[in-house]
Amino acid sequence: MNKRLLFFIFQSSFFISCAAAQPLMRDVFAAMPDSVLPMVTKNNRLDCIDFIENNMQARVRNKVDSYVTLEALTADYARFRTSDVSFMEMKLLPLDTVPSDSLGSGFVLCVVTTVESGEDGTERRIADSNIRFLNADWSTLPADSPITTASILQQRDGDAFFTVAPADSLRNAAAEARRSLTSFHPVQMTLAPEDLTLTLIMQTGYLATEERKAIKDCLRPVTMRWNGRNFVAE
Repeated sequence: MNKRLLFFIFQSSFFISCAAAQPLMRDVFAAMPDSVLPMVTKNNRLDCIDFIENNMQARVRNKVDSYVTLEALTADYARFRTSDVSFMEMKLLPLDTVPSDSLGSGFVLCVVTTVESGEDGTERRIADSNIRFLNADWSTLPADSPITTASILQQRDGDAFFTVAPADSLRNAAAEARRSLTSFHPVQMTLAPEDLTLTLIMQTGYLATEERKAIKDCLRPVTMRWNGRNFVAE
């Protein structure tokens, strides 16, 4: 049977028909509707899958004739470069129990979208991410769903990024930096291809040079691990 016809069979849902089987990210990526991945056609995605599975650069032109690239594809993970300054990561996460709103086969799709700004290769470069979870019908899970982003938001808005006090000579600048970050601090979120972790990194590119230097050694990434229901800080 033609490979593209096989993909077409799965277009209405990203879950394989056997409920006990884990869905494959290649089928998820192929079946995505425009609401999840605007400006990229199904043929674009199928071409990308063909290319990457044949060890070729998976780079095609989208609906507005700009290049998009499937940079990574595993059984449960994909990273798709949607423009020069944006990319999307996707991860299939297993559920320990099927919630009342039913996700079908016991998996949920986590989608992290990141937009980059500032001069590339400099400390002014900023990556700002958002995260959402998708149901089997491609709808975003509501805030009151058993699976929520509450624990993630608590980490990114709290003091979890700060580990040690700054040196005395930098204390005033560090205090000013923390005040600035309290009002606005972009956070980059990164899904791991090899395991069920999510890493959060506070972005400091908007700070003044002195503030950024003062706070640099006080910050650490926050790692969260999927426990079958939520991402929880390690």
